[in-house]
Amino acid sequence: MTDEALPTEGRSAAVARRVAPDRVGDGDERVITADCTNHCVVVDEAVFVKWLTPPQPIPHAGLGVIAHLHQVGFDSMPELLGVDTYEGLVTALLFEHLPGARDGWEWLLEQALDYADGVIDTRYVIASAVRIGVIGARLHAALATSSSTFPDPVGTVDRSVERSRCLALLDEATGVVDDPVAKQVLDTCAVRLRAAIQSIPDGFTPAVTLHGDLHVGQILDSDGRLVVIDFDGNPMLGAADRSGHRPAAVDLASLVQSVDHVVRMAQKRRPEQTEMLDELATEATEATIAGYRDALADAGFDDLLDDALLRPLRAAQELHELLYAVRHLPRWSYAPTATLRAMFAVRGSAA
Repeated sequence: MTDEALPTEGRSAAVARRVAPDRVGDGDERVITADCTNHCVVVDEAVFVKWLTPPQPIPHAGLGVIAHLHQVGFDSMPELLGVDTYEGLVTALLFEHLPGARDGWEWLLEQALDYADGVIDTRYVIASAVRIGVIGARLHAALATSSSTFPDPVGTVDRSVERSRCLALLDEATGVVDDPVAKQVLDTCAVRLRAAIQSIPDGFTPAVTLHGDLHVGQILDSDGRLVVIDFDGNPMLGAADRSGHRPAAVDLASLVQSVDHVVRMAQKRRPEQTEMLDELATEATEATIAGYRDALADAGFDDLLDDALLRPLRAAQELHELLYAVRHLPRWSYAPTATLRAMFAVRGSAA
């Protein structure tokens, strides 16, 4: 959707008043200015209107996921208030707005910076990382629970599908990444990256319908309560990404690496604490995985996570991040570059 096609002033209030009239008064609109794929507006600090750019065909995959999660009792998400459609397309999704809620790029970064500045102990950051892992596991356990929407939620897929996807990411990244520092680090670790990806074995593994774009930016802290948002999948991967079951490790790898990236954001702001923050990144990602494992086991779904996939997919996630930087946000390349440098012990390549 071009800038000219974005919703005009008053349109968000109008659709919010039509879908959730009991929540709208004066119809004051506040545009969300943070980097995001869609156009988002808060109406009367009560209704969150997410305009899809571009609009998506009906049926919208994310709505099926939300309906399923509601049916199985997963309440760690904002309430869906309604949908706006036009000529067979979903144009907007409307949710309850959670006043004061902050996403993990903000609240977890704040903790990492406080740790770097000596304001808090590492235990606070680790505890948050565990909570992030726990909510990821609770989400996956809910996605693996049967409902009328997803009566057979757990299927199987061949691991080789993910291996092929990740090898394609590697080939593409090595061909298009042009940031000098990122390119040097990528070239240095490319052989080991390829070996890690090729270590993914053949054979079938459990799979479910995933969140599809699970990272700390999708986890809001609302008065100490963590909630998950944005069940639309990753728009960069296209509709095919949401067409079927995938291994839970895909979501987990994305989530864990986003925790790492928060620490890299802190590292960028506190370069004098690079070594200390390298250690924090390792501890925090391990804590996220531990929290996820424990919560998944407690829910009775410990066999959902395939360990043969997790490390290769974590490495491949950095390729996705580099490609995102090339296509959309060049300044972001420092984060996956720093992560790859640490992951593969690449020396002399400060981002």
